[in-house]
Amino acid sequence: MSDLEKLQPILNTAIDAVVVMDARGLVADWSPRARTMFGWARDEVVGRPLADVIVPLHRREDHRKGLERFVATRTSRVLGKILELSALRSNGEEFPVELSITTWGEGGDPLFLGFIRDISERRDAIARLAASEARFRAAVDAVEGVLWTNNAAGEMVGDQPGWETLTGQSPAEYRGFGWAQAIHPDDAQPTIQAWLVAVAERRPFLFEHRVRRRDGVWRNFQIRAVPTLDADGSVREWVGIHTDITEQKVSEGRLRESEARFRVMADAAPSPVWMTSAQGGIEFVNEAFVEFAGRDREQLLGDVWIDLIHPEDIPGVLARRLEARAKLESYSFEARFRSGLGSYKWMLANARPSFDETGRFIGYLGMAMDLTAIKEAQIQQRLLINELNHRVKNTLTAIQSIVRQTLKPGETPPHVREQLFERLMAMSAAHDVLTRENWTSAGVEEVARQAVRPFIDNNDLARITMDGPSLRVGPSAALALALALHELGTNAVKYGALSVPTGVVRIEWSRTGPDGAELTWRETGGPRVEIPERKGFGARLLSGGLTSDLGGRPELIFAPAGVEARLPLRLDGAADQEG
Repeated sequence: MSDLEKLQPILNTAIDAVVVMDARGLVADWSPRARTMFGWARDEVVGRPLADVIVPLHRREDHRKGLERFVATRTSRVLGKILELSALRSNGEEFPVELSITTWGEGGDPLFLGFIRDISERRDAIARLAASEARFRAAVDAVEGVLWTNNAAGEMVGDQPGWETLTGQSPAEYRGFGWAQAIHPDDAQPTIQAWLVAVAERRPFLFEHRVRRRDGVWRNFQIRAVPTLDADGSVREWVGIHTDITEQKVSEGRLRESEARFRVMADAAPSPVWMTSAQGGIEFVNEAFVEFAGRDREQLLGDVWIDLIHPEDIPGVLARRLEARAKLESYSFEARFRSGLGSYKWMLANARPSFDETGRFIGYLGMAMDLTAIKEAQIQQRLLINELNHRVKNTLTAIQSIVRQTLKPGETPPHVREQLFERLMAMSAAHDVLTRENWTSAGVEEVARQAVRPFIDNNDLARITMDGPSLRVGPSAALALALALHELGTNAVKYGALSVPTGVVRIEWSRTGPDGAELTWRETGGPRVEIPERKGFGARLLSGGLTSDLGGRPELIFAPAGVEARLPLRLDGAADQEG
């Protein structure tokens, strides 16, 4: 029986692929498993150089030299060894294999048997394991943790380089439960007891204790350990991580102190104060809030505060709150809140966003002020102002009636009666403007339009133009401005630009300082202006009579091309700022 015939039982039963090669490097036989692994049928490869069939191109030269060395010296570097190298499939795919080579046969040139095992899955598993270990160690490093392992009984065994680096203990010192010597005396026994319970119950271990670092400094650590299980469910070992949380503990302590100080100050505040979470629910209310609502603190947490708002005010409050939360900006609102006595109180609420040291939004801090007394005072003020307006209006009407009866047509020149009535009407028009503003202030433009209305032809509105920013003056300045513009308008109708069809008047005003402005009256297109020989009532009024009310001395200029007047104005600071 030939050597090849003797090999057939081996070729047909071997688990690994078997390739038979002669001394010339040609394939002498090919097992069924080889056909499956490489994709070549036996008839396709027998008699062909093995290097051309399964050896990658970059390894063929080494293969040739090794074969020549064996033929010449009968020695080989690979016989009887297990090698890991690459092989080639019929489709050109290169893959990792494990190879062992032995010789076969008696006398003459021997045959070489190559037992080949595909280790692709093994390589993949090793790569996945390495990647997993790398990720695990990266995770440990990311949390600045110290990795350690214990056996199934919870004892520290083997080398623990992380623990040794942290504590300075030698393997002999930390072995078993020796690691407890590096734990703070107050924490050591509680740690061991909790650890043994976790080991007995085979559940994750979570704990915190103080560890003495190798430099003698005590640090706070958080511990987490979990069991790793074998296929039968038994514990193989415990894997744990010590994470240094000293700075976190310090920050938490400072935060608790800060919150405690805030709560003391908040409880001392006379107005309701609250804090919300990032989600919006109330987390804290002060004593004033409790007293106002007439409820316990716990009953005011969450979104209960919404139930205290008057039903008519809820939509507006929630809309304003939602708008502010979308941009994380401060907001305020006025609404009626039901007190513990059952009555509704007007409250002005202000809330601003809070952020932690990292800039993360953590909620809103708010305070409310009771506006009920102010609201009631405003209502009373409006009633008094309305009554005052009514009485002043009646007084002006009475004055006009007295003037008509006193200055009778046959006894008083017509122009005197007419001028007096017009001046009273100018004051009445300014009074109407102030009445609409509750006698707080009036807009310069509105006062000017009311004052010159008698001189404007509805068919030619462009003859009197106005231009200037939104400015406001106080009551006395508004009345004085109305009288001044009335006198200028009357003069323009009688002698100036408005006495002819082509004449125009331009009224302009601008700010001259934080609290002052100037209004200019300029006539053009009218008759040539001559300086009057004597001053009439209007000129005397403009020259000095209105100085204290306007806030400065007006200037009247009789320019040949047209009359000009410059009227200084004292602005109403608060109202002008609001406008």
